[in-house]
Amino acid sequence: MQRKQVKIVVCLFLLLTFMVIRWENKTETELMVYNVASKVIVIDPGHGGIDTGATRGNIIEKDITLKMSQKLASELAAAGAAVIMTRSSDTDLVEDNFKGSYRERHRKGLSKRVEKANQTGADLFVSIHTNADPNPRWSGAQTFYHQQSEESKKAAEAIQSEIKRLLKNTKRDALAGDYFVMNNTEMPAVLVEVGFISNYKEGKLLTDEEYQKKMAHAICSGIVKYFASESGVNEKAKR
Repeated sequence: MQRKQVKIVVCLFLLLTFMVIRWENKTETELMVYNVASKVIVIDPGHGGIDTGATRGNIIEKDITLKMSQKLASELAAAGAAVIMTRSSDTDLVEDNFKGSYRERHRKGLSKRVEKANQTGADLFVSIHTNADPNPRWSGAQTFYHQQSEESKKAAEAIQSEIKRLLKNTKRDALAGDYFVMNNTEMPAVLVEVGFISNYKEGKLLTDEEYQKKMAHAICSGIVKYFASESGVNEKAKR
């Protein structure tokens, strides 16, 4: 074999070896990422506008939920999902000239989120919130699911499992929850409480950009794994 041909064979061998090594080193999530391609996912950053959500000093729920949701949306979109945000700015989705009480405004804001989600024909609805408690010792993210939806439960368990696996700072399990947005959406829906702002250590973490990215990645990884299991059967016809 001529020297030039030998060089070509060697180069091809090295290239193939490099590709195999890169494939073997890919994470399980990266290998399954195609499962969210073409899926429609609604991301709902909790609260907004005059509805601040929970607050502790300068730590405000509505700010954390929007930033973390934006990071989650970017990661899902990069994986090929069609992502729809119920809000992309500091708003509660209610018109400025609304004349009702704060409670009525809050209820209308929730209805607007549900209405927007149901109009999309989405495959999954994910609402992002932070938790708070008078006792500052409580911490840990937790994912909730619609109590009468098996697909919601699967999605919540997949997300919670990935948060536990990747962040290693919560022992909480996914639980059934009674929330307006989950009860009234027409697709599988979950609500993720990403942590307690009332806990000093976790509250500081939730305002940290890098930690927000880690949490968003864990939630994204859980969504990917949900759609990978049994092809993420859409339950809209069952609800």
